[in-house]
Amino acid sequence: MDKINVQILFTKAEFKQLQAEADKLGLTVPLYIKGEVLKDDVFGKYYQELIEKVNALPSGTRFNIKALFGVEWTMGKGIKLNLGKTFYGRVDSGIVKNVRCIGKDSSNVMWYEKK
Repeated sequence: MDKINVQILFTKAEFKQLQAEADKLGLTVPLYIKGEVLKDDVFGKYYQELIEKVNALPSGTRFNIKALFGVEWTMGKGIKLNLGKTFYGRVDSGIVKNVRCIGKDSSNVMWYEKK
């Protein structure tokens, strides 16, 4: 699939507003913008669903992304990989505050714990 990179410049105040709106949904700013503009953004919908599933877990629950989706884990490989990379990056950087990384198991699957 061919992709095109689009660059948009925002003032600091505009970006701060976008960041706040994206954070409310647990999304990155680019994912938030893409979801607002393209109402059929598949990755954004799956990522938002992931955040909702995580928020519904009780504290202390250990999980991996595949297990959270269960039988719904049917999206394409690219989306699965991007979900994992994006979620890990946001947990590791502290943006997703209610989750901590536990580490990978022998199958190279990343595990998390809900705080």
